Amino acid sequence: MAARRLVIGRRLLQRMLEHCLEEKPLEACGILAGTNGYVNAVYATDNARRSPVSYQVDPEQQEEALRRIAAAGEGLLGIYHSHPSAKAVPSRSDIEYAVHYPDAVRLIISLDGPIDVGAFLIRDGQVEPVHLHIRDGLGGTYYDLRQRCGT
Repeated sequence: MAARRLVIGRRLLQRMLEHCLEEKPLEACGILAGTNGYVNAVYATDNARRSPVSYQVDPEQQEEALRRIAAAGEGLLGIYHSHPSAKAVPSRSDIEYAVHYPDAVRLIISLDGPIDVGAFLIRDGQVEPVHLHIRDGLGGTYYDLRQRCGT
């Protein structure tokens, strides 16, 4: 069953925001792992598309993240990416590309104006908001798998 909420620690979310700002004007992306809707690990990855308007998690880094997630006994909770110049809602291409991992929450970080974060389930072209809980004091680990493609 798909998550209807996502809980993440403020410190982990801050690291994700830093990743997104580092990659601007390109979209940044990564993977969220944990159990029962609680994010315990964030895996920052390269955007294989190197695009300001679309993303693809680097395939080798995705495999590495999924290996680590399985070894930790956790599950893939979500996939995050930034919108450097758009709002924190799924774009048409976000919806089209969301065919894999239909139970993964899609966390979108908008860098367009004040930073905003949205969470969604996208299945069969349908977008459903997910309640995002940001908690102070909640732990977690940030893994930077990036090799900074093209740099």
